[in-house]
Amino acid sequence: MAGFKEIENFDELRRLRLADEGYFVITDTARHAIIHKVNAKCINADSFNLKVTINARKQGSYYWVDSIATAAREFGAERCKVCKPELSLVDPSTFGR
Repeated sequence: MAGFKEIENFDELRRLRLADEGYFVITDTARHAIIHKVNAKCINADSFNLKVTINARKQGSYYWVDSIATAAREFGAERCKVCKPELSLVDPSTFGR
């Protein structure tokens, strides 16, 4: 896998967590996108099912990304303050220079 991919169901989320590669980005209409470690405790099935399955992604989505740079470039994502996926994010404005 390369780049990013929307996670459309719980089985896919589970498979990606078991692979233990990359990161998750959670988008939301009420706040900025957040990047998480794939096996972070702050990623849980209930939150995923509510946002993706029950609310049909109307207020946001879950994405798998291959790197923090991809998360910053594609989503303007900020790192989670709980799982702290990396010490710093790459400033998206530096891409394409």
